[in-house]
Amino acid sequence: MRSDVRLTSNDPDIRRLAILNAIELDEQEALAIIIAGFQDVNSDVRAEAARAIAEIPGEHMLLPLLKLLEDDNQDVRNVAAGTLAECNQEGLLRVYEEWLGRDNPFVKASVLRAIKPLRIQSAAAYALNGLHDSSEHVRLESAGVLGYLQDPSYLPYLANVASADENTDVRRTAMGALGYSLCPETLSAVIQGLEDEAWQVREEAAATIAKLKAVEAGNQLMQAISTEPYWQVIAKILVALGKIKSREAVEEVENMLFHAVSNVRKEAAICLGEIGDPRAIGSLREALMDRDPDVKKLAAWAIAKIETE
Repeated sequence: MRSDVRLTSNDPDIRRLAILNAIELDEQEALAIIIAGFQDVNSDVRAEAARAIAEIPGEHMLLPLLKLLEDDNQDVRNVAAGTLAECNQEGLLRVYEEWLGRDNPFVKASVLRAIKPLRIQSAAAYALNGLHDSSEHVRLESAGVLGYLQDPSYLPYLANVASADENTDVRRTAMGALGYSLCPETLSAVIQGLEDEAWQVREEAAATIAKLKAVEAGNQLMQAISTEPYWQVIAKILVALGKIKSREAVEEVENMLFHAVSNVRKEAAICLGEIGDPRAIGSLREALMDRDPDVKKLAAWAIAKIETE
C-alpha cells in the first residue's frame, strides 16, 4: 500500500507508519507526505512528521517546523524544537523574521537555540533584546547566542546578566559565556560570581576563571575555597588555582588533599602538580596512602612533576 494512501487511513498508527516509510521515497514525494503529516489531527503523527523532515534537509523544513512550535501539544512542540536545533539551516533567522509577529516565548527560545551554533552576527540584535525578556528560557538562550558569537563587545551585557539575573540557570549560562575573553567587566562578574547564592553559579564562575587563567582572581579563589560547602565548587576552584599556578594557595590546596570527597582530593593533587611548589611534596607523600587508587596515582604524578621541574 502506498504511503500517501496509508496517510488517509483512520488508524493513526498506520498514518504514523506512512510518515516513517516516506523517507525511503523520492524526495519530492516524501516531502509532500511528511508536510501533510504536519496537519494531522493526531499529535503522534505530527511529532513523527517533525522528526522525519530532518531526513530531507533544506529551507523547506523551516516554516512547517516554526508553525509546529505553536502546536497545542507539548510533545509536538518539543520535537519540533529539537529538530530545529539540529537542522543547521542559516535561513532560519530570515524565515523567522518573515514570520515575525509571534510573541510566544517557547517559539523565541527555540529559534534562539537553533541559531546559536550557526554564529550568525545578525542574530545578536534578537539576543540582546532577549536578555530582557520576561521568560527565563528566552534570556538563557539569548545569553547562549551571544556567548557563541564570541564578540567582546557583548561581554558587558553578559556580565550584567551573570551578576544580576533573577534566574540561576540564566546567570550560570551567562557566566559560562564569559569564558572566551578577559576584560574588566568579565573579571568583575566572575569574581562576584564566586559569592553567588546558587552553588551552580559559583561553580561556573570558578570554571570561567580557569578558562581565562585570570590570575587577578587568585585571592578571591583562596578565600572561597576555605568557606565553600559544595564539593563541586571546590573542585572547580582547585582547577582554577592550578591553571593560574597560585603558589600563595599551596597551604589551602594541601588541606584539600584530605577532603572527604575523593574527587576533591584528586583535583587537589593535580592542582599542586600544576603549581609546582616543592613545599607540597610532604602532603603529597601522605596522599600516596589514600584509600582511592586514583588519588594515589595523581599524588605520585604531582610529586614527579614537581621534582623534575
